[in-house]
Amino acid sequence: MDIFFEIGMLVIFAGLGTYIAKLTKQPLIPAYIISGVVIGNVLGLVTNHELIANLSEIGIAFLLFMVGLELELKKLKDLGFVSSVAGTVQMASVFAIGYVVTKLLGFTKVEAVYLGLVIAFSSTMIVIKILSDNLETNTMHGRMTIGILVVQDIFAILALSYLASVSSTAIGYLFFAKMALVILFGVLASKFIFPSVFEFAARSRELLLTISLGVCFLFSLIFSAIGLSITIGAFFAGVLLANLPYNIEIVGKVKPLRDFFSIMFFTSLGLQLTLGGISSMILPLLVLLLLVMVGKTLILHVTLILLRNQPRTSFITATSLAQISEFSLILVLQGVNAGVLPQGILTLTILLAITTMTFTSYFMDYENSFYHHFVNLLKRMGFNAAHHRKQSGEKMLYDVILCGYDRIGYSILKSLKAQEKSVVVVDFNPDVVKKLNKIGVACIYGDICDPEVMGRLEMRNTKLVISTANSYEDNILLLQKVKAANKYVPTIVTAHKIDQALELYRKGADYVILPHFLGGDMVASLLPDFESNQLQMLMLKYRHINDLLERKGVGQDHPTHIGS
Repeated sequence: MDIFFEIGMLVIFAGLGTYIAKLTKQPLIPAYIISGVVIGNVLGLVTNHELIANLSEIGIAFLLFMVGLELELKKLKDLGFVSSVAGTVQMASVFAIGYVVTKLLGFTKVEAVYLGLVIAFSSTMIVIKILSDNLETNTMHGRMTIGILVVQDIFAILALSYLASVSSTAIGYLFFAKMALVILFGVLASKFIFPSVFEFAARSRELLLTISLGVCFLFSLIFSAIGLSITIGAFFAGVLLANLPYNIEIVGKVKPLRDFFSIMFFTSLGLQLTLGGISSMILPLLVLLLLVMVGKTLILHVTLILLRNQPRTSFITATSLAQISEFSLILVLQGVNAGVLPQGILTLTILLAITTMTFTSYFMDYENSFYHHFVNLLKRMGFNAAHHRKQSGEKMLYDVILCGYDRIGYSILKSLKAQEKSVVVVDFNPDVVKKLNKIGVACIYGDICDPEVMGRLEMRNTKLVISTANSYEDNILLLQKVKAANKYVPTIVTAHKIDQALELYRKGADYVILPHFLGGDMVASLLPDFESNQLQMLMLKYRHINDLLERKGVGQDHPTHIGS
């Protein structure tokens, strides 16, 4: 009964913390940790820390199992040069700086290594969740951010594996031989056994879940038997199943279990937070906060600029990653449990996680405002934030200015070309610019709110301005610039929320595109013809199929929400 009471209290308070976090639009992970602090350190309702720690370890295993399931080989191939280089450079630089700084602060060599790794990684769970909520997973900065996070996750798993093996008593040739045999067994099983087993299991939801969990626990126990953490075994099991055609369904089945045990993990961190030693952690905490939120951001921003990325994309990508990772918490907890780190390092890491993960939600919600303040600061300091070539003084005159090409802009451009309108496209995705150049469409690479870019366009005699940009702030600024140049030019902009659309109308927009509502209106207009005009619907169907094939041919895909 005591066990049931303590788990019940933990879940109840975690639920209350989550509810408050959602009401106040705060990230959930800090809410879980703070809930643990309240029920453990403040109210003293949970005393069986060993039980909660065991449950939390299962949570870590499920978390890494899910990470492995989503780490398909195709994703690794698609990371690209920029994400791979930027992610590696940022991690190496931040780790090196963190190691030196923490050594100067008086930490031991081992503690400095762990703290360097702690600040090197960013949170996949937090960042992808916010990108998905903001419909930004398929933007240029969204794709780059996700690519860098995948690179970081790979390095984090390697770090977890290495540090776990270093703290193991089984180190030696025999240990590595056992590990090689386990990996070989897993690879062979994924190639010759799992495809047929899961093909049969996929016929039953219950069997698919049971077999998937069986594989997860099998490799967790095997890795534990050879001296490694069960969490590394769970990750390896996920990777083995990632390339099966059923991996998406497995993710859907396992996610509720992962979410529940993750609550156990993050709240147990709050239980382990010792409030008594916080005063001695203030200076290290402030220094590490500065390194994570300023140092990490500047290093990644500069790296992306040197790799020839647009300044706005580079800045937003960098600020999106200005927090520590859930892997950082797992790493330190593993070190504490192995006896190589003191409890104080865990306290420091938890405080760092709460602070940086909370600030991330604000950074990513107001990223455009932060960017414009950043640009203005650089200008006052004498720097030019733009890196594209200075253009000639001659202005470009077109009938229509189209800001943003992919997906919505694709259909708009197709219609405008059919009407024989002269169109110039403004886009800050270099892939889009290359694509348009190949088909002979006039285009400018740059940010629609960059004064230098907008200064090249003759607004006074333009007949129409259209923006398909996702950013509400960008559309507000564009409206201001267009109306300042010519208040009579018709302007169409895009929004994803009703309040934003109404505000854009108040600011002078002639029409606001709300993609989700337009889709519903389109389907509603087709419904009468499904019964009355079958031939017309058949023709519409094949036109739609041809349009989809055409979009696929130019590399488009429908935007998706990537969960974590």
